[in-house]
Order: sequence, then C-alpha cells, then structure tokens
Amino acid sequence: MSELDDYAAKMAARFHTFDQDGDGHITRRDFQLMAERVALAFDVADDTDQAAALREAADRYWEGMAGLADGDLDGRITRAEFVGAALAGLHQAPEAFTRIALPWHRAVFTAADHDGDRRVTVNAVDLMLVALGAEPEQARRVAAEHRTDPSGLITEDEILTAVAAYYTTGEPQQAFAVPACTTTPAEGMPTSPAISAGGS
Repeated sequence: MSELDDYAAKMAARFHTFDQDGDGHITRRDFQLMAERVALAFDVADDTDQAAALREAADRYWEGMAGLADGDLDGRITRAEFVGAALAGLHQAPEAFTRIALPWHRAVFTAADHDGDRRVTVNAVDLMLVALGAEPEQARRVAAEHRTDPSGLITEDEILTAVAAYYTTGEPQQAFAVPACTTTPAEGMPTSPAISAGGS
C-alpha cells in the first residue's frame, strides 16, 4: 500500500468512530454525542463552563468538517465525502488541522487535565481514546507508547503533536480499528492512481 492508501484507510477508520449512532453518516448530532462521551469519561458536569467549552469545540469541529466535506450541503457527511475531503484538505496540511481539529482536541485534553498543569496520566490518555471511539485494548497500548516526562505524565504538546501527525500524515495508527471495507476506495470517493493501485 502507498502512503495515500494508508492515510485513506486511517481516515475511514476515524469516520466510523465519528459516526456515534452508527447510521452511516456523520452529522452535527454525532459531534454533540462525542462531546457528551468525553464529558462523561472525565466527570464533567453538564452545567459547567468546561462542559460548555466541549460542546462549543465539538460544534466548531462539525462546522469545519462540514465545510470541508459536505459537498452537497445536506447536513450529513458520508464515508466517501469524509475520506475524500481529508485527502484533499487535511493530508499534508497542518494549517487546516490547526483551524478545523485542533480546538476540539485541546478541549478534550483540558477536560482530562483536572489540575490544569497541561499534563495527564497514561490512564487519562487511555480514557480519552476510548471516549473518542478507540477499542479499549488498543487504547491502552497506544496510551502506554506515548513519551512521558520524569513524573510519568504525558504533556499536552506530546498529545497534540501526535494528533496532528494522525490527521496530516500517512503515519500508521493503532488506536482506531480499520473496518474491513476500507481495503478499496468507497464508491464515489475521489481517487488518485496511488490510491487505486493499493486497493485489493
């Protein structure tokens, strides 16, 4: 598989974790549900400023992704739209990641960072990944692989650098399971020769 194949498969895996209700589409409601899952994972009460910040960041994330991927403006993003838009708009585009996805991931980290020192435990990273849709066993393994500081904690910079690499490069990932159907491009997905060559 080429680097673009790897990236497309990774984004297809991420699509399935965004699709919180499993209906085959991503909508604003899925992003709201994602914020609720993160709040629940870190005991963030619904009536707090932190819960409001999560909801606002999730809404901004939806708006950014919809602007990038919802080509027919129907308020839903299909798997093909999502992967195609990620290939065209996020791959090798750190500035797009910063604009669209970074505020959400900062909000998630802040929810996990109970004492505000911009560091979290390995277990907190595990909980973050599970709240975002990772399988628990994979989440534990990935969390344990992050570099820690001398206190055994993981910094915000470490997490956000890893997230940026996830969205902007073909670097392999292990947190989110890749559905079997992603071995070939989805019907209607914009493809390049490199993508088509790797699907079998």
